[in-house]
Amino acid sequence: MTKCTRLLTFCVAVLLTASQAPAQFIARDPGPRGGPAGAGGTLPGLSTGQIDVFNAGRNDFEETDTIGTGLGPRFNLDSCAGCHSQPATGGSSSAVNPQVSVATAFGARNVVPSFIRPDGPVREARFKYKANGTRDGGVHALFVISGRKDGTGDATGCTIQQDDFEGNLARNNVIFRIPTPTFGGGLIEMIPDSACIPRSTNADASGAFTSICRAGTIPVSTPATRM
Repeated sequence: MTKCTRLLTFCVAVLLTASQAPAQFIARDPGPRGGPAGAGGTLPGLSTGQIDVFNAGRNDFEETDTIGTGLGPRFNLDSCAGCHSQPATGGSSSAVNPQVSVATAFGARNVVPSFIRPDGPVREARFKYKANGTRDGGVHALFVISGRKDGTGDATGCTIQQDDFEGNLARNNVIFRIPTPTFGGGLIEMIPDSACIPRSTNADASGAFTSICRAGTIPVSTPATRM
């Protein structure tokens, strides 16, 4: 049998095998599921006092801030739950991005950055580098209170301005983060440092870490900003 004949026979065999194989399964995103959220509630078995504490925390999380209650001078949104609402309070961003409407609410003079869209996710922006070329990495709140007058405070005379997001975006100097669900965050908060820090250095004989626990610190000098 010549080389060409053998090659032709092989190709025909491959084609026959492929034609008899079952159709390839293609995964498809079904989208948000219907029915109850199945998240955002309390753990079973809590005492009345513990449930009261949970509800008080959720009420605070859902509170809408104003100038008089501490909004600004820079902010990403006026409510924690505004960013964390899907599929329930404490989750991720909703189908409609509330950052678009809050930008100019009560007369605020903000310009909505091009990366914030009504049907897109809530976004938090960070700059990779500062103007002097040193590392930045910090959150740059999208909006300011300048021009806002909401009944609890008057910032019509405020002159603070938004950061140059479009310029930094053009220089590929912006990175984003979307809201991370906070479900179970209270349980993580209850883990004491004394339990976490020793495990952050545990390794087996091969040098592989035996714990997912990682210890880190947050500088206390970092100014608080409404996320």
